[in-house]
Amino acid sequence: MRTAALFLLPALLQAQSPEAPAERLAEAALAFAKAEAKKFGGEHTFKVAQPPRVPTTRPGNLVFEPTHLSKREPIGRFFVVVALKVDGERVGMTRVDLEGSWVGMVLRAKGDLARQTELSAEQVEAVPFEGVPPDGALTEVPEGLRLMRAVVSGKILTRADLEAIPLIQSGDKVRLTGSHEALTVTIDTTARSRAGLGDRVRLEAPGARRQITAIVTGPGEARLQ
Repeated sequence: MRTAALFLLPALLQAQSPEAPAERLAEAALAFAKAEAKKFGGEHTFKVAQPPRVPTTRPGNLVFEPTHLSKREPIGRFFVVVALKVDGERVGMTRVDLEGSWVGMVLRAKGDLARQTELSAEQVEAVPFEGVPPDGALTEVPEGLRLMRAVVSGKILTRADLEAIPLIQSGDKVRLTGSHEALTVTIDTTARSRAGLGDRVRLEAPGARRQITAIVTGPGEARLQ
């Protein structure tokens, strides 16, 4: 009986010992990635890509504080930057490499779509996706945009496939409005570039020596920044 207890003692001591610093570091990074992922909708899953290394620090109460991700959305391979603090004082930085996947609905073309097609709900369908979606994959039908290139049936649509629907063409007459405090001035100008809603457009005013840039607010309308 005594012999059996001696064999069990190391296992009991290990079970009662606190987590190793590397394990705590990994858990802090995973929790931070999960919190950041909530901003993007859908469901995210993460795993540690490789065991993290904890730099040597002076003795004291070691705390890990994640600061930011290496990429905007935690999909695919990325890392979490973590600050190391001992007794409340920052003593260094490290990183934890993670891999993330995403589960949600993405939009794909129901059929072949021609260039300059303005997307509608009838032309696309929402399909489930799990893994690493194409960069900028659409999850809802955007407004004020159209296809900048033809796409084939079944293609997952992305922001890179789209362009703003031009509200102003080069040579169009544009009513330009500028405001300063209580004063508002409106003049007629001529467009020297093509632009959609919210885009910058180059304008030329009568008698002006140089072109000016304004924001398109509607068909034939723009305002100074």
